[in-house]
Amino acid sequence: MSLPRVAMLISNGYAPDPRLQKQAHTLAAAGCRVTIIAWDRLRLYPATAQESAPPLLAETLREWSGRRVEQPEPVTVVRVRVPAGYRTGRPLLKKMPRFWWHALHELRRIRPDAVHACDLDTLPVACLYRQMTGTPVIYDAREFYAGMVQANVGPEISRALDALDGWLTPRVDAVLAVGERLATRQRALGGRVWIVPNAQALPPADLAHTARPLVRDGLGMPDDALLVVYVGYLTPDRLLMPLLEAVSELPNVWLLLGGIGPQADVVASYAARCPRINALGWVPVDDVVSVVSAADVVYYGLDAQNPNSYYFMPNLAFTALAVGRPLLTTPVGEIAEVVRAERCGVVMHAPTAEAAIAALDTLRDGALRADLAAQARRLGRSRYNWSSAATELLDAYNCTNIVKNCS
Repeated sequence: MSLPRVAMLISNGYAPDPRLQKQAHTLAAAGCRVTIIAWDRLRLYPATAQESAPPLLAETLREWSGRRVEQPEPVTVVRVRVPAGYRTGRPLLKKMPRFWWHALHELRRIRPDAVHACDLDTLPVACLYRQMTGTPVIYDAREFYAGMVQANVGPEISRALDALDGWLTPRVDAVLAVGERLATRQRALGGRVWIVPNAQALPPADLAHTARPLVRDGLGMPDDALLVVYVGYLTPDRLLMPLLEAVSELPNVWLLLGGIGPQADVVASYAARCPRINALGWVPVDDVVSVVSAADVVYYGLDAQNPNSYYFMPNLAFTALAVGRPLLTTPVGEIAEVVRAERCGVVMHAPTAEAAIAALDTLRDGALRADLAAQARRLGRSRYNWSSAATELLDAYNCTNIVKNCS
């Protein structure tokens, strides 16, 4: 019997995309033939590629109970090379129909048994293909998309996108949500929802013991110094300024920032003035877990003015839980709710430098930090890990009968 075919649509160039990579190789391990159709807006990557699972994910899937084939097929990546930028607002909307047209051509060529649409911006073409062929659609609602793009496209288009989400969600076969808050929203729109958090494959238990001294010795840190780590995009809505100001004021507190973005120059200027602040630049996906393992505390801030922030549980938080590191966060989003409820970190009382100083002073207590780290590790091992999330993903696909009978 031929393997069921799954086509996965995503509107970035797949460099790779960490969430989609885990999902794609999980489906391959479950016995599917997977093709990713990506939008390479900047024409940076090969038009086609074959990808095997990275080592840590492959090891996780080898032990995963949902695995149905011993040697999963590599995932195929096909890139649509319609030129466009990122965060360009309304001009991007004019380019999107061309991406959809090319993606539809690829769907008709592949003839998948299911289409997996990542975010609202790929869902219309997936639903059109469903209407043409009856092929089931799985909608991966990673964000509150209309809120996420509101600052770029304006309130009118944001409202139209919100209405589009409400119209299409009841018409798909399954909806994947990254957290409880987004799941509640999509259920209210009429979706059949499975929560598939963007959890991480658990790294080797000794990673922290090897990564920590390498990173700290490389920085010339004292043994008793507190190391705070952030890895992600350096954008204003990540509220890095309170943290930068706080670390500049606090002796024996060090900060390691990885990433690129519009605030890279600001980060560089703080690093030039304060030797305890270090900018790494872009951190390859495979290296993020090692950098986070070296931390005492992992920071993530969110701007309450961004409508998408209410739903946010970021990738970095799941990495911190996977390696057992306490979180420091602003009082916004699902991340703050989880940190409070599970006592796996500290929630600042406000997004200010003063609040960051108070929180970091609290986190200097080694006994408290060890307790928070133990809670984070427990969450990572018991609930927020990719083995658990992979099972939820497979359950959602089972509802379409795609993977149910593929063994």
